[in-house]
This record gives sequence, structure tokens and C-alpha cells, in this order.
Amino acid sequence: MALIPYGGGWDIDRWFEDDDWMDWPSFKLMKMPGAPKVDVYEKEGKVCAEAELPGFKQDEISVQIKDNVLTIEGNSEKKEEEEDKKKGYWRKEIRKGYVKRSVALPVKVDADKAEAEFKNGVLKISVPKIEPRIEEEKAKKIDIKNK
Repeated sequence: MALIPYGGGWDIDRWFEDDDWMDWPSFKLMKMPGAPKVDVYEKEGKVCAEAELPGFKQDEISVQIKDNVLTIEGNSEKKEEEEDKKKGYWRKEIRKGYVKRSVALPVKVDADKAEAEFKNGVLKISVPKIEPRIEEEKAKKIDIKNK
């Protein structure tokens, strides 16, 4: 019987070095096709978000904040589909059409003062935080009724 040298076990760290493990069938459900990647962070008292939307024009993008949830939508024109049929693709990976992503913001924000900028396929959004008001809690006396 041939012996196989023990090399420290199964190298689980290599598993996570790249995203190949995300292609396993059980993880495919976790991927959200058509959802742009979004970074959310805080800077100078504002909640900021950056979303990758390559291939979209500014007028094809919609941004809204409702109930402290940021929603980004992109919808490219469908006219290009007819041109695509004429090209005779061997491989087509560039996606056109509709994308949407909603992200719950970590703190309360003032949506009326939100600003957005779109440049080189990256959408940058900044929204001022609303500082929570610390109000004195007043004790309210509750009368006990006699039955």
C-alpha cells in the first residue's frame, strides 16, 4: 500500500482566496444577478454609498430613499437588443437591461438633503445623518382604579 505524505490537511484557506467557491450550486442562490455592488460608509457626518453601474447613462438611473432604505435602479434601453441579434455573438457577458439594489441604511438620514453624482460608471450618494434627539423621559403617573 502506497503512503500519501500528509501535507497539513486540506488547505481550507485556499478555498476562500478567490470567488470560485461561490459557483457551487448551494451558493449560487446567494448571488443576486443584476444587483449592482454597493459600498456604504460614513464620512463627515454623512452616510455615503457608492454603486457600480457600468454601461448605464445618468438618465437611466433612479435613486430613492424611503423608510431609511436606499434603492438604486438602472434600466438601459432595449433598442440595443435588435442590434445584438445581428452581431452573431460567440460569447456575451456584458449585461444590458434592468438592475436594482436596495440597502437598509445603518442610521436615520435626512433624505430631503441627499445628493448624488454619477461619473465613470460609479454612482456616489451622500445623505446627512439625523442625530437622534435625546429627550428627557418624563414619568407619567398611572392612576389605579378601584373595582
